[in-house]
Amino acid sequence: MPSDIPPHIHGKDLPKGVKKSTVSVTCDHLEKMLHVASQGEFSFFSDEPEKMGGENEFPAPLTYVASGIGF
Repeated sequence: MPSDIPPHIHGKDLPKGVKKSTVSVTCDHLEKMLHVASQGEFSFFSDEPEKMGGENEFPAPLTYVASGIGF
């Protein structure tokens, strides 16, 4: 299956074997069901729908999980 990563980034072949990496994210509770996560220079917010006690102003946490799988 061809990769969507440009060859100039990884060379002719993708790396073989297992690659381990760790990503650290800082998560803080702000209010009700509103949370902010920070990783490096990026921050993103998560909220829950009103029926779950949130304000529905940002994507729910599960939305980020599903998006990560899609990316």
